[in-house]
Amino acid sequence: MRFLFAGIFLIASLLAIAATPAYEEAGMVVFENPADITNSVLYFGLIMAFTAFILLAVRYKKLLVAVIYVLTFVSIYYILTPFLNFVAIAVALAIVVVLAFKPNWLLINVAALLLSAGIAAIFGISLEPLPVIVLLAILAAYDAVSVYKTKHMISLAESVAGIKAPMLFVIPRKNGNAYMGVGDVVMPNILVVSAQHFVDAPKFFFIKLPALTTLIGSLVGLVILLAIIEKKGGAHPGLPFVNFGAIVGFAASFATSV
Repeated sequence: MRFLFAGIFLIASLLAIAATPAYEEAGMVVFENPADITNSVLYFGLIMAFTAFILLAVRYKKLLVAVIYVLTFVSIYYILTPFLNFVAIAVALAIVVVLAFKPNWLLINVAALLLSAGIAAIFGISLEPLPVIVLLAILAAYDAVSVYKTKHMISLAESVAGIKAPMLFVIPRKNGNAYMGVGDVVMPNILVVSAQHFVDAPKFFFIKLPALTTLIGSLVGLVILLAIIEKKGGAHPGLPFVNFGAIVGFAASFATSV
C-alpha cells in the first residue's frame, strides 16, 4: 500500500511541476502579493469554511453531492483550461457524469490526481515559500487536533468516501479500501512548486534543488505515516507527517548549500 500511495504522490508532484509554466503563462495566480503571510490565514479560513459546510450538509446528502460535483466540475475545468482550451469543458463534464453515475476507483484516482496536481501548481505559483511554510504548520496542527481530539476529520472523510468524489485516493483491498486524502498530496506539493517557482537555485535535471529536497522530505514523511498505519491501523492525520517532511526537506537544501 505504501508504495502505491507514494507513487501517486510522486506523480502528482511531477505533474504539478510540469504544469507550472502553463499556469504562469495563463496568469492563474490566486494572490496578488505572493509574499504576504496573511494569504496563509485566508487559505486556512477557506479550508475551515469548506470543512464546516460539508459537516453541516451531511444530513442533506443530495445537496452535498450536488455541491461536491459542481465544485469538481469547476475545478477540473479550471485546471485543464490552459492545456485544452474550450475542450476542457467537455472533459470536465464527462469525468463528473461518469463519477456520478458509474463511479469506479480508477476514475476517482485519475480525477483526484488532476485536482491535486492542478491545485498544487496554482497555489504554488501564488505563494512564496515562507507563507506556504506558515500554512503547512497551521494545517499540520489542525489536522492532528481534528483527527485525535475532535475527530471531525474522520467524520468528514467517511462522508466524502460515501459520495465517491475525487477528494480521496482509493486503493481497493480484500480487507477494505485504503484511502489517502487529496489534501495530504496537495499541501506539501504547494511548497514543492513554490520552491521550484520562486527560489533561485541550481537544477538537478529539470527540478531545482530546494524543490527536490522538499519532495524527498514529503515522501519520507508519507512513507513513515503509511508504515505507522500498516502497523497500528486506525485513522492518523497525514499532514503532520508530510508537511513536516516538506518543511525539513526545504530547509535541508539551504543547509547543504552553506
